[in-house]
Amino acid sequence: MAVNLSKNGLALMAAYKKVVDAKTDTDWALFTYEGNSNDLRLAETGGSSRYHKRSDRGGRGARDHLD
Repeated sequence: MAVNLSKNGLALMAAYKKVVDAKTDTDWALFTYEGNSNDLRLAETGGSSRYHKRSDRGGRGARDHLD
């Protein structure tokens, strides 16, 4: 099964552009799947954090290294 980038393509591309643009404060983007599908979506974006504390809607919590 392949990932679907088309459904949320505009949001995915906008987040990517923010991350690579040195003029913005956005340093990272977190992507996830929509429900039980192959549709990738943007979960969050942020900046200047060595660690990102993920609080996904499934009730799980994790500390993820992003560098």
